[in-house]
Amino acid sequence: MNFGKVVRKLREYSQKNQRNFADYIGISQTSLSFIESGKTIPTNATLDRIARRFKTRRALLVMAAFEVDKELSASKKNQFNNLLPNFEREIWSLIFNSK
Repeated sequence: MNFGKVVRKLREYSQKNQRNFADYIGISQTSLSFIESGKTIPTNATLDRIARRFKTRRALLVMAAFEVDKELSASKKNQFNNLLPNFEREIWSLIFNSK
């Protein structure tokens, strides 16, 4: 799971710097920096706050953090990609269009 990528993408989408985005989601800038760099993962409470700010669901944020290439074996990855060829694009579409 790569929550850092997800949080960074949402921050960039909102056109906020780390300090402003951290304030926006109710955490410290240091915590945000650690999340974005992968040094820590966000708590469920933080994910819930982010989801509320973007009018989406925490489950979609978790799905966006899923890394098919790193988390599945080659055969499972092929099956996954055959079933859901545009998984990442579709998840981001749901996140950004759920407003």
